[in-house]
Amino acid sequence: MALMRSTFIYSNSAPDMDAIEHQLSAADRAGYTVDLRRAFWECVPPLVSALERPQLRALMQRLANGDVVVVMQLSCLGRSVQDVLATIMRFRKLGVGLYCVELGRADLARRSPPMAVTLLRAIAAIDEATRSERMRASAAEAKANGKQLGRRPSLGTAERNGILQSLSDGASVSEVARFFGTSRQTVLRIRTAHAEQNGPLSPLKPAGGAPPDNLETESPPLADRPGRA
Repeated sequence: MALMRSTFIYSNSAPDMDAIEHQLSAADRAGYTVDLRRAFWECVPPLVSALERPQLRALMQRLANGDVVVVMQLSCLGRSVQDVLATIMRFRKLGVGLYCVELGRADLARRSPPMAVTLLRAIAAIDEATRSERMRASAAEAKANGKQLGRRPSLGTAERNGILQSLSDGASVSEVARFFGTSRQTVLRIRTAHAEQNGPLSPLKPAGGAPPDNLETESPPLADRPGRA
């Protein structure tokens, strides 16, 4: 006998029960009926990566092949375009259907990607090119300030800022370490030290630019992780 597939909903923008009920109603109007026992909610800062979101990780551990996941917005799936694409790929590997209410009825995780995913990949390529240019600019600034890039016990302020800027732009730890000629451990220590002093990493304010957007305050999940019905 074939197993019945289950439909789950996940949101990273539901600070209270009113918001939960509003989003459940919106999902229902879009044609997705979700049992509250299969609803996963949290409200963590948007710059937190997908794999660091407790309720999203709990949802992934509960899913089975053939299940369906509904999100209200793409931002629920990650902190950046690259992170969103990586999350979509994880759902695809699980054999799970993935639908975003704001994008319509297309399965984002299907083998033949819909136009929305193709567009995301194009944007990701642009982001990568922009990120590489910013890293080159950070390296050039460090050299102009008399700093030498390369593996050494400590890095100067300009280099540390360049590393933090690259991380906040979405570059991986390994990518940043290679570019600045240092170790992954050094990059991780710089990121951890920044987080301990200033909270989660957010985009640094560029010279002459606008300050970063305000972050939401992290809220704990509104309900305990439910068991599979």
